[in-house]
Amino acid sequence: MNATDRLVDALRAAGLAVGDGQPRDERGALTGRYVVVRPRQVMRGEGSIGAPNADRAPEIQITAVGPSRRAADQVAEQAEAVALGDLESPTGWSWSQCAVYVTGTATTTEPLTDPATPEAPTWFRVDVYRYYLTPA
Repeated sequence: MNATDRLVDALRAAGLAVGDGQPRDERGALTGRYVVVRPRQVMRGEGSIGAPNADRAPEIQITAVGPSRRAADQVAEQAEAVALGDLESPTGWSWSQCAVYVTGTATTTEPLTDPATPEAPTWFRVDVYRYYLTPA
């Protein structure tokens, strides 16, 4: 299992819904809260002189989604506690230091893409975390 898989498992164990969407009601309003987890680039380096590119620093993006700004913020804060918490090491790797928060966006609404089929607004917040790995 890689770092993204470990984070997804930890988020689910904490009771968060993880996926690419949740059901909507007949008006198109989101009926739940969830997070979408996406791996980003993997930075290399910081290894030893003999193996300078052995270490990895993958970044993982968590998009927290909810039917209101408050709901999206609450699920983002729950996800942050997990993302910066104690995760099991990925297969073949060990953590070389603690995870760090890299960047994020303000909580905002999703723009409507089709005015012919209006939906209730969906709120989201994007946060990115970096993990530091070294071969086990």
